[in-house]
Amino acid sequence: MSPSFSLNGRRTLRTRLTLGMLLALVLTLWLATLLISHTLRQQMENTISTQQLSAVSLAAHEVDRSVNERIQALHSLTVQFKDKPLTTAAIQPELQRRPILLMMFNWGIVVMDMKGTVQASIPENLGRLGRTYQQHTFFRQALQHGGHYITEPVYGQFTGQPVVSMLEPMLDSHGKLVGLIMGVTNLARPNFLDAISDARYGATGNFFITAPASRRYIMSSDKARLLKSGPPPGINPVYDRYINGYEGSGIAISSRGVLELSSSVKIKSTGWLMQSVLPAAEAFSSIRALQQQLFGMALCLTVLAGGISWWWLRRQLLPLTEATRLLNRMGDGELPRQALPVCHQDEVGLLATSFNSLLKRIQREEEQAAEHAANRLLRKIVSQIPGVVFQYRLFTDGHGCFPFASEAFYDIYGIRPEAVRQCADPIREMVHPDDYENFLAALQNSARTLTQWRTEYRICMPDGSIKWLLVDAMPEAEDDVVLWHGFVMDITQNKAMEDELRIAATSFQTQEGIMVTDNQGVILRVNPSFCKITGYSSADVVGKTPAVLSSHRHPPAFYQQMWQALLAQGVWQGEIWNARKNGDVFPEWLTITAVVDGQGATSHFVAIFQDITERKAAADKIQTLAFYDPLTHLPNRRLLLERLQHALENAKRKQQYGALLFLDLDNFKSLNDTMGHDMGDILLQQVAVRLLEGLRIGDTVARLGGDEFIVMLENLGEEREQALREAETVGRKILLSLHQPYSLNGHAYRSSSSLGIALFAREHACSEDILKEADLAMYQAKAAGRNTLRFFDPLMQAEINNRTRLEAELHQALEQGQFELYFQPQVHHQQPCHSVEALLRWHNPQHGLMLPGSFITLAEQSNLILAIDHWVLQQACLQLAQWAGQPHLSALSIAVNVSARQFHQTDFVERVSQLLSNTGANPALLKLEITESLLLMKLDDAANKMNQLRALGVTFALDDFGTGYSSLSYLKTLPLDQIKIDRSFVRDVLDNPNDAAICKAVIALGHSLGLTVIAEGVEQSSQYHFMLQQGCQAQQGYLFSPALPDTELQHWLQHEQPYKPLAMV
Repeated sequence: MSPSFSLNGRRTLRTRLTLGMLLALVLTLWLATLLISHTLRQQMENTISTQQLSAVSLAAHEVDRSVNERIQALHSLTVQFKDKPLTTAAIQPELQRRPILLMMFNWGIVVMDMKGTVQASIPENLGRLGRTYQQHTFFRQALQHGGHYITEPVYGQFTGQPVVSMLEPMLDSHGKLVGLIMGVTNLARPNFLDAISDARYGATGNFFITAPASRRYIMSSDKARLLKSGPPPGINPVYDRYINGYEGSGIAISSRGVLELSSSVKIKSTGWLMQSVLPAAEAFSSIRALQQQLFGMALCLTVLAGGISWWWLRRQLLPLTEATRLLNRMGDGELPRQALPVCHQDEVGLLATSFNSLLKRIQREEEQAAEHAANRLLRKIVSQIPGVVFQYRLFTDGHGCFPFASEAFYDIYGIRPEAVRQCADPIREMVHPDDYENFLAALQNSARTLTQWRTEYRICMPDGSIKWLLVDAMPEAEDDVVLWHGFVMDITQNKAMEDELRIAATSFQTQEGIMVTDNQGVILRVNPSFCKITGYSSADVVGKTPAVLSSHRHPPAFYQQMWQALLAQGVWQGEIWNARKNGDVFPEWLTITAVVDGQGATSHFVAIFQDITERKAAADKIQTLAFYDPLTHLPNRRLLLERLQHALENAKRKQQYGALLFLDLDNFKSLNDTMGHDMGDILLQQVAVRLLEGLRIGDTVARLGGDEFIVMLENLGEEREQALREAETVGRKILLSLHQPYSLNGHAYRSSSSLGIALFAREHACSEDILKEADLAMYQAKAAGRNTLRFFDPLMQAEINNRTRLEAELHQALEQGQFELYFQPQVHHQQPCHSVEALLRWHNPQHGLMLPGSFITLAEQSNLILAIDHWVLQQACLQLAQWAGQPHLSALSIAVNVSARQFHQTDFVERVSQLLSNTGANPALLKLEITESLLLMKLDDAANKMNQLRALGVTFALDDFGTGYSSLSYLKTLPLDQIKIDRSFVRDVLDNPNDAAICKAVIALGHSLGLTVIAEGVEQSSQYHFMLQQGCQAQQGYLFSPALPDTELQHWLQHEQPYKPLAMV
């Protein structure tokens, strides 16, 4: 054996491999152990930190919710106290009635005025009433803050207790700040933070809340830290980050020298920090135990794996040692070159086999090298051919494959050629569904006829894009298959260019005018729409510049700006006025786009325009319809309000008065009804002309609608008296002008107007308000006799306000049962009283007992009369049902007044019938009193309803007979039982012969028709005796009794005696 190949035990491959493998195994095992330990520690630290941060976030959310509840409670108090004076007498009782507030603020509630003086406080035993906080910092800061405000935790100046306060501004009903309400929490006593402070995080961890501004602890699981300061800046970097607004977790050494895991979250409503601290020793104790176990297992695995690896490697390398010995002997010439024995099919056996086939492999490698060189040459040639060179084989069963495809196959299809050598289905699946039938038909036709296969088709790429391909191949028969040789090209760009050319050609035929120029502005081409719009032919303009279309309406600067924008931005669009060939000027909307060549230089300009004459006319018409009255062409309400608002702003700025004149034509409805609406329209147009003729430049005349006009005068001077005089002068001129005769299609017509004037100046903030003032003044003018003017008086508004208030109180009266029925007896000569009239009374909380005359008219105008009438009728039926159970009252009937609106309800009969049925009242004891005016409308309908009710047993009386249009015919036609002589005749029956004659005639008429007659309003004995002498036995009035409530009526009936004349007493 050659000495150079002698093996030293310390340098053998077996020794080195064994030691190297052991070293690699040990290093890998311990590196993996350290990596796993480090990763596991980081993950667990993150998990523990996340858990701690989640707990802190939950606690912060709970504190935030509690704080918001308290702030909302304070805000609710301010809303409830908005309409109350900020005095002890008004607020203190309200606070005392809310002891539940002490559950939210354990140190009480304090209400302070703007001077900081306590006006109300609970609990009272803290002695805060009368104390002032004006000099306290928190009071001034809360006023400046404007919204709710939470103080820094401090020790109270008067109590020495650690407190934190929440303040809310108090506004009056006008939104003015009048004081502050403060809820105080004593941190040393049980409070809403105890749920957090009593909790601990882990075994030794703490929760606490910090005020970042002062670094004080507001709450802590460690009670000793209350209002103590945290570490000063620079001691604990993590704590400093929390104070500066960081929200999250961190690990740092505390001021006590302990490594701690902490988390912090900001409480949104207060700005405080909710924090938790847990010693790292406790937080990561589980990690240390796990690391110790991991390192122990790694040590055991190192010893065991090392021993096994040593033994196994020496055993596996034994055949290699023997092979090495034989090769060494052949190299020394001791043995001829021969095949090595192959004992095992392992690496050593493979080494021997490789040595044995060395010569054959060298020969095969030389042949392969030549073949590879030829393939490289072929690939170079194919790569220069555009598209894919392919060979496609189609079998009789329809199955196909690509035995060969160039590398460009992947560029087109996105599929490697190797993927389709056995099956071409992926390619077929990519063919566009709309092209698949044609694609397959062309392939089958080529296979059947052995002719060229050439077709265009689309494929769908995985990213959703579409490609156009061209296939061109020649087939040849090969046994039972067809084999094509050919190429595929991507023609997507060609197709896109074709589409662009087609679109461009179509677009050039659009309805919009198109003009193409070179970069010098010389016209090269125009489309037919250009010729149609401008009147120029193509020959007229080609070779010229667009200046041929100039209307000369635009200055040169306009065109300079156009070209500057076009050269800078590449596009310009806007409205321009051009001229047609015949000279007509028209507006067009023009867009000019610069076209650049491959070097980025402008080569052409394309101008596209459309005639917008009709569009502008339509816009002008819309503008007119939106802001002008179509009949008079005056500004409408919308434009008037805009101008009035502008006038108000000018009046404020210039310190000048203005005036609004509200004009309404008198008896305009009569003109429409008698002469027709066309005449009314002519009158309105002539009125508009006269108004415009009599005004200054700058004044406004507007039509609100109908026969209402507005004249707005501005700049009437700085003095109110001067403005009043000028406005009155203009108003009287208008009245005089409008009172002159009009000619309505040859008919002379006179008209008058009513004019209301309202001045406006800087104090008016709303145009609608001044319009209402002028409207009120106009109605006052109408009430004053028409053809006159009136200025707005604040008393008018007060009257309207009183009317509105009274209407609201009427609604409230219905809802709260403030109405009551009184009953006035109707006596019969020398007979007990057997009938009463129901009269309505209102117990108004502010005005006391009110009679119907003070509110019935308003009820009729506000549509409340129907609800009130129904209530009266319902109460009368209930009263009849109640009296039916009392023997001395069971025969007593009730007369109820029925309004015209109630009676003419379509379901009035059903309503009365339903009330009688529901209450159980006797219909024969219900008398309905109707008036003559009710019968003037729909007499047949009235008679029908009365007959239906009469069939139920209800009786009828005709009230106020003789005061209206009295007719004998309906006295015969209608089922009446009684006639009532109106009090206006009875009052002067002894002094006025006419009234006496009317009373006699009514009594005689009633008797002749078989009707009872009753006189109302009898207040004197002489009236009573006169009526009695004329045969009127039934009478009603204060002479016998006023209207009484039910209990007093019953008392009156028990002590009542039949009334007798004085001569009989």
